[in-house]
Amino acid sequence: MATLYQTVRAAIAWPLHNREATLLLAPMALLLGIFFFVPLAGLLSLSLFDPGPTLAHFQEFLGDRTNWIILSHTFELAITVTLLCLLMGYPLAFWIVAARTWVARALLLAVVLPFFTSYLVRTYAWMVILGRFGVINQLLMDFGITERPIDLIYNKFSVLIAMVYILMPFTVLVLISVMRGIPSSLTRAAASLGASAPQNFWRVFFPLSLPGVIAAGLLVFVFALGFYITPALLGGPNTILLPMQIDIYANVTLNWPLAAAAATVLLSITLVVYTISNHFVGIDSLLGSQHGAAQSAGTPVRRSTTAYVQLVDLATALVRAVAHSLRVPAGFAIGCERAALGGKLLRGFSLLVAVFLVSPILIIVPISFSSSRFLDFPPPGLSLQWYEAYFTSRAWVSATLQSLGIATATAFASLAIGSAAAMALVRGSPRMRRVGYQLLLAPMIVPVIVSAVALYFLFARLQLVNTNLALVIAHTIGAVPLVVLIVAASLQALNVRLEHAAASLGASRIVTIWKIVLPLMRPALIVAGFFAFLHSFDELVLSLFVSGPDTTTLPIKMWSGIREEITPTIAAVSSLLIALTVVMYAGVEVVRQTGERRNKYNELVNDEGA
Repeated sequence: MATLYQTVRAAIAWPLHNREATLLLAPMALLLGIFFFVPLAGLLSLSLFDPGPTLAHFQEFLGDRTNWIILSHTFELAITVTLLCLLMGYPLAFWIVAARTWVARALLLAVVLPFFTSYLVRTYAWMVILGRFGVINQLLMDFGITERPIDLIYNKFSVLIAMVYILMPFTVLVLISVMRGIPSSLTRAAASLGASAPQNFWRVFFPLSLPGVIAAGLLVFVFALGFYITPALLGGPNTILLPMQIDIYANVTLNWPLAAAAATVLLSITLVVYTISNHFVGIDSLLGSQHGAAQSAGTPVRRSTTAYVQLVDLATALVRAVAHSLRVPAGFAIGCERAALGGKLLRGFSLLVAVFLVSPILIIVPISFSSSRFLDFPPPGLSLQWYEAYFTSRAWVSATLQSLGIATATAFASLAIGSAAAMALVRGSPRMRRVGYQLLLAPMIVPVIVSAVALYFLFARLQLVNTNLALVIAHTIGAVPLVVLIVAASLQALNVRLEHAAASLGASRIVTIWKIVLPLMRPALIVAGFFAFLHSFDELVLSLFVSGPDTTTLPIKMWSGIREEITPTIAAVSSLLIALTVVMYAGVEVVRQTGERRNKYNELVNDEGA
């Protein structure tokens, strides 16, 4: 019987043959190859071969002292944002993992709500809060702390606060995914051997969470290097970053070879940082793979964790030696450690971080119902005039319909391409998996301003600028990796025995996928489609470069409105986007939970039948 089963299993040929995996991976490879890697190669070519082989453009860029100052400001801001996100995000992630179910859900909602809210809406919220007559200045003057508004906006402070706010959800979600993978049996075993709560955390839990800390720090740092929207809206003349300088070269001075050289420098810096960090984390750890490099002995992460434990041992010995020399009781030293990491302090700080994440969004909604023509908070009266201004404006409605159409097309295209690629990566060979994941991470790592400039060069030659096709292609490049990661995680958790059983009963591979795999993956496909839709609906930087007067999307319309005049109409649009996000997220959660319960019931019935 065992021999028969092995024969059938070999005939099924799961995992996929290399030829089949290659065919499934081909659409994603073609998409990224033609519309991502080829434009990047063209960008490099423009910087090196315009008009002939030359390094003059790099010499011009690097020879300008102003550009070195901009580079230093970019690095300084990215490092500061990364450290603040880790210091503020780690306690919140730890509390979410350790808290009761209802508390964890409430805190997770505080993280997820801004995560799904548009970049532009979140940046606009901080413009309202930090403005000269914004919420903070109004409160300061009402309480008599200041007599006149203070400058909180259009400087480094406002850019720093907004970037930390926007990138904080990435940090928390990455840390949560790693923390939930740490077996609770390890901390229980340490406690049973006499380890105190601080010792248990610093010597067991925190070292095991280090891969998540490194991964979150890498992602935040890379994203911060390429940030464009927030610094452009909240920064001033002294806060010009490298992505903004690239935009100036491309759209103001129209020096495209110099813009290409600056973009190549930013791309090179990003790739160097990613390569070095990837050496310590591993590509599978970034993607949350169950077979990540961090789990294997002898990896850099394991070695760095061991070194960290040794450092903790040394620090503990020093503390005890100092306490002994000062004749301080050992219990007092332990009490100080417990006080530093006490539960009340942790919960209080984490609650402040959660309020920091939620409050900007909650402030926008009341302002959208204000009867005032200005951004007064609290509103002096209630009115629907700004919603009426939105719905009666042909320009606003047209931009909204344009975005809905582009986002819908992007979602379907990304689902088709990403689901096939996910099947190839999960069911394919390890070599195919490594190649596929490297392709997958490229659009997520490369700064969006670099991709935008490169795509514009290609689409201008193909005469695709100012077309819906250009927008769909540009948005799909960024949405496909999201779909692949979500669908691949669902496939990894799928019970392969159901596929084996279907094949043993004579079902072909296509029938098995259509009748067994896809129905079980329906919740994951809906979630992936939701992510792809929101990614496209929120996309601004790529749209600014490849769109035109005939293809104005809602983010572009909001961008223009915010730069020209900040009115409560923008608050009304932002509130509608927040409501749309909440409704869609709630619907996706209902479908996902219903599908999971159905899948568990089917597996239980199948196990009982077996």
